[in-house]
Amino acid sequence: MIRKNKKLKIVLLSVLVIAVVASVAVVNQIGPYNKKNKTDVLVEIPSGSSISSIAKVLSEKKLIKNEFLFKIVARTNNEYSNVKAGTYMINQGYSNKDILDTLVLGKVHNVGTKIVVPEGATSKEIIATLVDKNLGEKEVFESLVKDSKQFSNEFKFLKEDGITTLEGFLYPATYYFEEGKISEKDIIMSMLSRFDNMYTQKIKLEKEKSKLSLKDIMSMASIIEKEAVLDKDRPIISSVFYNRIKIGMPLQSDATIQYIFNERKKIVTYADLKIDSPYNSYKNKGLPPTPIANPGIGSIEAAIKPAKTDYLYFVAKVDGGNNYSKTYEEHLKYVKEYKDDRDKLNKDKKVNTSDQNSNKDQNGEEKQDKKQQ
Repeated sequence: MIRKNKKLKIVLLSVLVIAVVASVAVVNQIGPYNKKNKTDVLVEIPSGSSISSIAKVLSEKKLIKNEFLFKIVARTNNEYSNVKAGTYMINQGYSNKDILDTLVLGKVHNVGTKIVVPEGATSKEIIATLVDKNLGEKEVFESLVKDSKQFSNEFKFLKEDGITTLEGFLYPATYYFEEGKISEKDIIMSMLSRFDNMYTQKIKLEKEKSKLSLKDIMSMASIIEKEAVLDKDRPIISSVFYNRIKIGMPLQSDATIQYIFNERKKIVTYADLKIDSPYNSYKNKGLPPTPIANPGIGSIEAAIKPAKTDYLYFVAKVDGGNNYSKTYEEHLKYVKEYKDDRDKLNKDKKVNTSDQNSNKDQNGEEKQDKKQQ
């Protein structure tokens, strides 16, 4: 009996020792990466980032020791579900909790010139903005954007079949760059890094299910981005274009025509539809050779998972949405409806403007009703 008690005590003591050692190890793993290093590291957390993608970024920056334990710490505290996107300055002296507190409080660090890349911006438009803000030379930016191979070692997604340029991968977001302290290549890498963080494992799995190439997904997403006004329309517009491809019908998107020109035209004319260009989706079937813009996550998801419809046509409504149809006859009806609504809207605007002008005297001052004087 005494021998059994001794064995039991030894087992319990062993378990206790293991538990203590494990606890110490865990505490060490979720503690500071290096207490002595107080040098700040710039960290970008893109909008919509998951805890997994944040853990990956922090691990690559050598700010956390263990991605798995970081995710455990984050997910066992509901407060940490509200991480805010932005640019942060974090050093290796921060524990996992300190880092999460910083991200939840949104203690962002924005230094330099603010550059806003809107969803649907083309590389030409992005470069023009950067050059205008004295952040680099136009020729250097253009050379970088045209050659994806220069960045394929850092960003593996650029090695996928058919990707030759960076059009489509300069992720739309707000950036801060310091004039004279950052190269053209580093600026482009910041945008590619945002895309890389957005290109999560979940999206990669959906891409595999779709059996589409990343190049084709981004090309479709860029067209959707240019055509859609409302978020709810993105998956439906996606279905229209995929349905056209299935039956061998040209995409017939004005957005691809606009990409041919150096500057966006107010309207696409019938003469423009005859231009001989691989981006003319009226003359050529299938997707254009590259994306035509840099889409946001909503359009990318719509390109991967289109709605299930039989629609082949869509036309805008004056409220910003679309009317969809399966036949050309029905489409023509909606086209007429749009033109009538637009003309009525323009007429009402003219009447309102006329009323406002008639209510002013010769000096342009508002007239007063004599009954109210």
